[in-house]
Amino acid sequence: MGNIEASSEPESRTFTRRDFFVNIFMGSSLIAGLGFMAFYFLGFLFPALKGKPRRKLYVAKTSDIPPGHNLRFTDLKGQKINIVNTGDGYTALSTKCTHLGCQVHWKKKEKQFYCPCHEGYFDAQGKVLKGPPPKPLNSYPVEVIDSAVYIYVDEVYVG
Repeated sequence: MGNIEASSEPESRTFTRRDFFVNIFMGSSLIAGLGFMAFYFLGFLFPALKGKPRRKLYVAKTSDIPPGHNLRFTDLKGQKINIVNTGDGYTALSTKCTHLGCQVHWKKKEKQFYCPCHEGYFDAQGKVLKGPPPKPLNSYPVEVIDSAVYIYVDEVYVG
């Protein structure tokens, strides 16, 4: 039978520059891949951290809402919104009173919102002035671009 010689010396392999760069590339790719996977996995587990998607809606031209006046607008969900030109800028507030959900009305002379149901008054920014409402009116961000007024509302998904 043939003699098989077993070498007791381990093979010595040199670690080349090419091996070094291949290992660095593969390691960094693995770390990046795991990072992306963790990011999307955590986004799946905690969707509330993302914030609600918003949509910008055209409301009117600035000339349509002179200072001291308001415009009633209906958003994508059917909620009514008052857009008021205070003279210093525009505010967009819900028409629903925070007390019992009655409709508030803009009083041009007093520059206040008024809820006739229980005598609630709000200023032009929606803060409670007097009456039973427990908190301010819900507000919406407003943006004026050139001579157009836009508001940001929550996105509505149908499906």
